[in-house]
Amino acid sequence: MKRYLPKPQIERFASIRDILDYASATYGDAILYRYFQEGNEIGEISYRDFRAQVDALGTALAARGLRTSTIAVLSESRPEWMLSFCAVVCGGGVVVPLDKELQPDQICNFLNRSGAEAIFCSHRFAEMLNARRADLPALRYVFDFDAEPAEGGEETDGEYRQLLLKGDLLLSDGYVEYTKARFDTSKPCTLLFTSGTTGTSKGVLLSQDNLTACVYHSLNMVDIHRGDVLFSVLPLHHTYELVCGEFGALCIGATVCFNNSLKYFLRNVKIFRPTAMILVPLFLTTIYKKICEEIRKKGKEKLVRRAIKATKALRKVGVDVRGAVFAEVTEALGGRLKKIICGGAPMDPELVDRFDEFGIKVCQGYGITECSPLVCVVPYTAMKFGSVGLPAYGTQVRIVQTGEDTREVDAPPYAIGEICVKSEQVMLGYYEDDEATKAAFNNEGYFRTGDYGYLDEDGYLFITGRKKNIIILSNGKNVYPEELEEHLYKIDLIKECVVLARKQPGAEEDVITAVIYPDFDRLQGKTDEEVVEIIKAEVTKVNKNLPVFKQIRNVELRKTEFEKTTTQKIIRYKV
Repeated sequence: MKRYLPKPQIERFASIRDILDYASATYGDAILYRYFQEGNEIGEISYRDFRAQVDALGTALAARGLRTSTIAVLSESRPEWMLSFCAVVCGGGVVVPLDKELQPDQICNFLNRSGAEAIFCSHRFAEMLNARRADLPALRYVFDFDAEPAEGGEETDGEYRQLLLKGDLLLSDGYVEYTKARFDTSKPCTLLFTSGTTGTSKGVLLSQDNLTACVYHSLNMVDIHRGDVLFSVLPLHHTYELVCGEFGALCIGATVCFNNSLKYFLRNVKIFRPTAMILVPLFLTTIYKKICEEIRKKGKEKLVRRAIKATKALRKVGVDVRGAVFAEVTEALGGRLKKIICGGAPMDPELVDRFDEFGIKVCQGYGITECSPLVCVVPYTAMKFGSVGLPAYGTQVRIVQTGEDTREVDAPPYAIGEICVKSEQVMLGYYEDDEATKAAFNNEGYFRTGDYGYLDEDGYLFITGRKKNIIILSNGKNVYPEELEEHLYKIDLIKECVVLARKQPGAEEDVITAVIYPDFDRLQGKTDEEVVEIIKAEVTKVNKNLPVFKQIRNVELRKTEFEKTTTQKIIRYKV
């Protein structure tokens, strides 16, 4: 295999505390976070101030006997979320990041399963949790990010800001239990409950060694550097955003701007004017369709097509004028966006070319929570169409098939099999589930991802689908629904879709069915029956380019969006 990996740009850190120390010393008063405050005012916090507040918060926790405790965090994306996470892990404790879209019963269930003694959260969650204390026997403290200081300066259990003040006082008095604490970085530091898109939710245990390995491996693969402005869209409980986005930014001196609402995504992009973003494919597809819609509304489709053709010709002779030519297009994304890293779900590879035409580089990656999460990413030094990239530094990827004697064997190039991974960032195991942990690894210590794909002759990985989603036909052929969904998403009239096998009246076997949520705004005035016929006609065009056994035989119309996780993955088992 040729060497396509870029030259490393950072060194490996031994712990999260080392990352914070380095970032504070190196970047000092540079802005780490920008975020919306009350009344849509923009707040800022520097690298140095963030480091100081982590020590203050951690010191206050230590004084309450919580230094090595299990502590949850639950809120929208904001600096306090990251402060809480860092304060816990830098003292040797375990953090339980929770999804802010969970229902109250689910939140209580995860708190009880983890045995969390305290939780940091925003006010709406604090009210709910305090009202349900009887259901949470292990929970001792609910620290409210938004609680107002008590009258007369009295200390209360629920004030986050009071904790910071208390920690500062303790540090000034020479209290060093927290700042001088020593702990084993190979032990669990975070417990993440998986999103459960297929109906199950396991607790993934990761160590600081896992996290720092992933930060090192990811930053040495992507084109993100000091001075970049990252727009944080994905929820912080998601390892992709937390490790590659937030801890990655700390290492390289970037500024992170928090989005406060998906509803105002495009407005906020214009406010913060990022140079880079980490996204999932659904966001990327939505952004591209909105760009195309604006071009169409302004009647500039032919003009843009001519401009794309002209700029491509100029680039062949070393002249790149995309920035100037497509300034009006890219202004909708803040005007400075140059890099997008996309992962978390299958993506239409043609989107890479479509964004590149406007001067925005999209690098696709692949990961899974159990791998902290990075496994592969397309290096900016050697892009390859349709691939999710090369294994990150220090990561071994095998494609495993079951041989005739039921033994596992390595698949040859281009042969599809299960993706298996061995790396420093692979999890310690599943929380209180030895059986599931054992089943997740093969005899050689490789983690079974449950995803199917293949490697080409250069070692680039291509994903074909989830093992759990594969449709096995009566003739034994395998159909990967993600592949068909990729084709459907190219149809402008389709906003969301899921392909699955569905039993039809009178049929002896399941039929490949597309459940589709159309763009009703573009189909105004049409009856449901007319919409179905229009969509079926588009699906028929797709079928013409597919083998017979893969063709979609039935279409179901959906009137509402699919239920999704906070990372915008469709929860398939609910379809």
